[in-house]
Amino acid sequence: MTEPTVGLLRDAGRLHGEPDEWYREWVRWTLASGLTPEQVVDVAREEGVTAATFAPLAGRTVWRGPDGRPYVLVDDARRARELARLTELVNGGRPNRADARRDRNRWSYTGLLGMNRGDAGVAVKRGALVATPEGTMLAAAGGRALRAVPNPVDWFAARGGTTWGEIYLVNGSFDDPAEVLRTTVEAGRRPPGSGAPSLARLLRHERVHSEQWARYGYARFIWKYVVRHNPRKPCEHPLEREAGLADAGYRC
Repeated sequence: MTEPTVGLLRDAGRLHGEPDEWYREWVRWTLASGLTPEQVVDVAREEGVTAATFAPLAGRTVWRGPDGRPYVLVDDARRARELARLTELVNGGRPNRADARRDRNRWSYTGLLGMNRGDAGVAVKRGALVATPEGTMLAAAGGRALRAVPNPVDWFAARGGTTWGEIYLVNGSFDDPAEVLRTTVEAGRRPPGSGAPSLARLLRHERVHSEQWARYGYARFIWKYVVRHNPRKPCEHPLEREAGLADAGYRC
């Protein structure tokens, strides 16, 4: 169905010339999401997809899960939001529909811990960061500067890992954080410390937490998650229940 859909996109004026492989992959994954070729054309209009849309992905480090879905390594925090959007898009997602969430969680890209580069800047500088098919990001902390002191990125992760805004932080400090993320992605298994049944289901769960951060705002989310309810009782925690207990591996 890929080539007939490419033909429809060309006929609709959404494509001029030959598409690159990223464009074709976007068509494949968007069809795989259950849309018809005609609906893919509608998505191209809504998302503004052209032959040049995926140019920023050229030459970047890409890891693939067992199902072939691409995850894109973020090595420049200035491009973190752009790469997160493109990774969601190429995997058949609709990043325009998630931009309001990203706007409300903009401190993940442009404030607080990482100053003008946001939390993404801290993750890139002191660990590794990868954009996921959910349109969110996955981070692992680098090694410890001192044996008794965790990497600063790891200060913000607990138990099975923690989502802050748009970034899910794997719990722990690692000598080679990029390798930890690569093996996690390629195996499709839960990251170290997590009890989730798979990486894909964990990311789905954590994306809901990103939506909650956006809904409540920074201070109110922390209050609701840590003060108003007991985070040590996830089966009774309304925010965890909303995110999907089974996807996180909670046994209730």
